[in-house]
Amino acid sequence: MVMPGMTIESLKKHKSLIPLFACLGVGMVGAAFYLARLAIKSPEVTWHPKDNQEPWEAYKQKTYKFYSTSSDPPVSPAPKY
Repeated sequence: MVMPGMTIESLKKHKSLIPLFACLGVGMVGAAFYLARLAIKSPEVTWHPKDNQEPWEAYKQKTYKFYSTSSDPPVSPAPKY
């Protein structure tokens, strides 16, 4: 037996479930996109540790923020050893 609201035919009877599924779908896609962005763009993550021993060094001249409103040159938060 299928739960109510899980088929197209039952969604026609329970129209109030359509926005719930839409919001849930948008939230899941947004969360997956953000996790993929963190895995690809984050300086703390390295996919090839032998090729790139210190991946954070690439961010010395890059902006680390997700969204920046300032046009000032980026300042690296990485410590200088």
